Order: sequence, then structure tokens, then C-alpha cells
Amino acid sequence: MDARDFLVLADRLKDSQNEAERRTSVGRSYYALFNVVLGVSYLTKVKHRPSGSVGLALHSLRTERNRADYDMSIGINVKSSQFVYRKAADALTVFESIPINELDEIVKKIQAMP
Repeated sequence: MDARDFLVLADRLKDSQNEAERRTSVGRSYYALFNVVLGVSYLTKVKHRPSGSVGLALHSLRTERNRADYDMSIGINVKSSQFVYRKAADALTVFESIPINELDEIVKKIQAMP
């Protein structure tokens, strides 16, 4: 399965009038990016601006996913689910635009971290 398919589902659900579907959109937005970048939280620690922005987006998306999945006292409106979807889509675009040689260097730096 291609993790990007989660983003397709998130796009489909983000404008729903049903809050459960909007919450699902938030979760799928996070998991699309998470699975493409393999959950690399170290992206924020390497000195590479694009990967750092992707890492920050991933962290922010996880916070939003946790809120959507576990905090039933807050509402997830259409604007919120659209915002989370757009953040994931934009971060994925940035990640996919990083040249392979730069990704190789990022991976080496991450592997060298304690």
C-alpha cells in the first residue's frame, strides 16, 4: 500500500458535515506523512531547513491527530480538518522535493545520532 493513499482519503473526508469523518481526516493526514517519512522525528535535529520543516509539521500533525482521536470534548470543524490536511499535503510536497543525495546525507546524520 502507498501511504499517500491516506492523504487521498483525508482529502475526501476533510469537508464532511460529519465530525467523525473530519476527525478521521485529521488522523489520516498525519499517518500519510508519518508513513512516507517513516516517522523520522530526527528530521528536526539535522541542520537541513526543508527536512526540519517536515519534522515540525509531523510533530504538529501528531498533536492534532491525538486531539482528534482522544479528546471528544473539543470539536473538529471543517476549517480545522482542512487546515490539517493542507499542512500534511504541503509537508509531503516539501519532503518529496528534497533531492535524493540530500536525503542520503540526512539519513547518515540521523544514523550517527545517539
